Amino acid sequence: MDMEKKILFVDDEKGILAILDCLFRGKGYSPRCTTSGTEALEILKRDDIKVVYTDLRMPEMDGTELCRRVRQLQPGAQVYALSAFVGSHSPEQFEAMGFAGVFTKPFNVPRLLDSCRAAFEKLEHAGKPA
Repeated sequence: MDMEKKILFVDDEKGILAILDCLFRGKGYSPRCTTSGTEALEILKRDDIKVVYTDLRMPEMDGTELCRRVRQLQPGAQVYALSAFVGSHSPEQFEAMGFAGVFTKPFNVPRLLDSCRAAFEKLEHAGKPA
């Protein structure tokens, strides 16, 4: 049984959300988009979404805090950081914060799509009985 490929994008820049929505919808995914970390948590409480891409620098709640809260709600979720400001942390530090990966703006689109495909493969594999 194929799971519906729902993704949540969180970024305070609506233009970026529009591009990501169009790009991923065209590849057969079902993206949801929001500019707010608080709204993102509300969406995750209502909908079974296990792949999340979040900007790091946002007003009200940054991506690191959002990642922490997503991991509490959905321990198996795959959460990726999206930012123009990733240089402040090493990949190991992002992993320690709970992120499955980090992408620098402007995005490498094939890498972003590959990460999403791999996230769903990991989730499907985790859901199968041993």
